[in-house]
Amino acid sequence: MKLLLALTDQSFTATKSVGIFNVSMGLARGLMQQPEVEELHILGNTECAAHFTQLPPHVHLHLADKPVPRRFGRVWWDQFGVCAAIRRIQPDWAILPKGFPPFFPALGKTRLACYLHDVNWEYYEQHHGAGDSPFPRHELMYFRALGLRSLRVSDLVLTSTRFNRSRYEHYCPGCRVAVVGIGFDDEPRAYSPATGRDLLFYASPFPHKLTSLGIQRVESWLKQRSDSAGIRIHLIGRLPQGLSLPGPHWVQHGRLPFAELQRILHEESRCALYFSDYEGFGMPPVECLRGGVPCLASALPPICENIPARFTFDNADVADFISKLNTIYDTPDMTSLPTYPTWQEVARRCVAAMQQL
Repeated sequence: MKLLLALTDQSFTATKSVGIFNVSMGLARGLMQQPEVEELHILGNTECAAHFTQLPPHVHLHLADKPVPRRFGRVWWDQFGVCAAIRRIQPDWAILPKGFPPFFPALGKTRLACYLHDVNWEYYEQHHGAGDSPFPRHELMYFRALGLRSLRVSDLVLTSTRFNRSRYEHYCPGCRVAVVGIGFDDEPRAYSPATGRDLLFYASPFPHKLTSLGIQRVESWLKQRSDSAGIRIHLIGRLPQGLSLPGPHWVQHGRLPFAELQRILHEESRCALYFSDYEGFGMPPVECLRGGVPCLASALPPICENIPARFTFDNADVADFISKLNTIYDTPDMTSLPTYPTWQEVARRCVAAMQQL
């Protein structure tokens, strides 16, 4: 089997989504190890070259000078650049980790697989007007159009949760979807009781991340604790425009290097909090639990697929949040946690799904 994996469009130093970066690297590593893959071509750029050293002989790295520029550069790559590369290499399958297939592909005999993790544009269509979207209207329309096209023209859609499959089948009942999951190659970290008393709070300016509601909920929780004095909340990420923090016990860090994030999690925080109103997978709660840190997250269907119910709460029920957080803060049950696949296992599922067609 001859495969092509297209990563040229991703910036590996200024990416908005660390999750997409990790997924792209993980899938590439996993595909390299599959015996059925006789030839693997990776379309990369100079920013990702350092992550692909000492490649096996059957793996070929094609480097562009830089990532695809935004706006018209993005459109050009989606509609013409990736097509030209596919026609030149002529793989059996082309895999697009972010979707975005061309409108007029002309891919010859190459079959197309898109690895999609959500259709979050539907959230903003259903819950917000165009003026309240974090994306410009033309950008949202472009994402929506290519998202739907991914479902309609792909020979195979790969995804990470059963929830995603249900949404894709809602928009395109005849699409072929394989739930392959998301992989992890590092060893899980054993839980040890926390020495710190703080909380770690994941924030985002995007409305679907419910940062404002989360801050209100945490303040309500602090007010009912007799030992709340001295508890700090480490806020990771950016605040929505116009929102300010309630007091000096909230410490905003922005985006942190991985090592510093781990230090705060393991040395200063007793648990983490993840609010959201829409997810395709929900990576931070899974990463926390695998790292030996309790995490309380919104009880969304894809999150509930991946973590136990005792670590989830109802967004609409403040009493449920306070009760769950009290339990996790005081006496967390970190036994019987789920196991997650490696990237080699995810890649094996991808190859098996392609071989069935």
